[in-house]
Amino acid sequence: MPFEIRPTSPAGTGEDPRISVLADEDWAGVLALARRHGFDPHGEYEGLMLPAPGESGTLEIAASQGLAVALSEALREETAAHDAGEEDEGISVGPADEPGLRVDWAKARGVGEIAESGSLTVTRLTGP
Repeated sequence: MPFEIRPTSPAGTGEDPRISVLADEDWAGVLALARRHGFDPHGEYEGLMLPAPGESGTLEIAASQGLAVALSEALREETAAHDAGEEDEGISVGPADEPGLRVDWAKARGVGEIAESGSLTVTRLTGP
């Protein structure tokens, strides 16, 4: 079941364009990458970041900013083009020696942009 990540308090009226919907493996990859760069070292936000299906968790502004900083650092330090033999083409972020921790650059950046805007809400959707 996918995860939806959005600002808790969208700016302006109408639908906020800064919404990211990620598959389980993509969200797990983004979180692993953020942890690798210092986010939530003691697992304090685990329940908020991985809610049960149909549930939501809200990451307050300080924690959200910590996520943004960790992802920014990851994007700066670990961005690389996909290897020619990989099925995905484009740019990924993550350790080159651990392909399981590599995430699509745009997905990691999208979550980082949402986290930069303030507190965020993570919802585990119930459909595909």
